[in-house]
Amino acid sequence: MLNCEIEPPTVLHALERVGVCRDFAHLMIALCRAVNIPARFATGTDYGADPALGPPDFQAYVEVYLGDRWYIFDPSGTAIPMGFVRFGTGRDAADVAFATIFGGVRSRAPLIRALAAEDASQGIVPPHHCTEALSTDSGMQSGTELPAD
Repeated sequence: MLNCEIEPPTVLHALERVGVCRDFAHLMIALCRAVNIPARFATGTDYGADPALGPPDFQAYVEVYLGDRWYIFDPSGTAIPMGFVRFGTGRDAADVAFATIFGGVRSRAPLIRALAAEDASQGIVPPHHCTEALSTDSGMQSGTELPAD
């Protein structure tokens, strides 16, 4: 796995499919911004990810401003965007770090529990892959300015 503290992610890493969700999120944000598309870094948990990948864990993903709203993308391809629970958004991982640790720390693996409410009659279904684009807001009103990253 790529460790960004030692070596920054590059296009070569993406082509080799090497890295973690944070690396792919940074790369996608850089590519979007290079063509003048607003993009921001988002952190959260990936409730609904494939159980074969292990229990839910922290997840980095990208929100891109297209048209009149922010849309969710998972450049790592390992999670289900419908199942993201957002903790925060910022310009990059430094803005919304899961933890900032100083000194020696002993820790255990995070335990994240979430329960999805299901009610098909109300349109409430468990997270699943879908073809529709998912947005984190209802769009902006005419005449308003672009939200800050």
